[in-house]
Amino acid sequence: MKNLTRREREKLVRKNLMIKAAKKLFSNYNFNDVTMDEIANEAEFTKRTLYQYFSSKEDIYFAVILGGFKKLYSYFQKSIKVKATGYRKLLLAISAYYTFYKQNPKIFKLMNYVGYVKRNRESSLSYKDFQKFDDLLFRELARIIEEGQIDGSIRSDLNPQTTGYALAFLITGFFQQLSESGKSFTKFHSMDEDEFIDFIIDLLLASLSKK
Repeated sequence: MKNLTRREREKLVRKNLMIKAAKKLFSNYNFNDVTMDEIANEAEFTKRTLYQYFSSKEDIYFAVILGGFKKLYSYFQKSIKVKATGYRKLLLAISAYYTFYKQNPKIFKLMNYVGYVKRNRESSLSYKDFQKFDDLLFRELARIIEEGQIDGSIRSDLNPQTTGYALAFLITGFFQQLSESGKSFTKFHSMDEDEFIDFIIDLLLASLSKK
């Protein structure tokens, strides 16, 4: 922020306050029930001011989850800064996803609601920013898989990009289902949640390992 003018810094502060307010409302209420009026009131700005920064509720939603994806990416980056095989890095990356899931349950749920939020012209700017970061995460997974193929720890017959997409969908779907059921599922079946998750991760990655 050092290179920003005072006016630019003030605008950024206001924008972040709006995103914070929207995140709170989206986390506590159904997305479809939240209005721009309520977001403006929560952020303590007029509705007119809110529309100067965000063109629609969908626009601000994508701005909210963009912050979540950036945070998740930082978890990934931190976890794989080690000298290890591609397979090991993939395991560490997915474990980092699990850590993110446990430490950020509210934003995690919002991120997984993305398929239900319509994309239109009004949400195009924030959506494009989100999409760029989403693609970055997929590319990172593909890069790790390719690295594992080179070092011989991951099967060479797999397409890195397709495998990365498949792995991301499977892991995301699993954690989304787990977040919806809460601890009731593991408790009902008398399972330790951490052990169950470790088992699922090992089961998924076993199909990628070069025997």
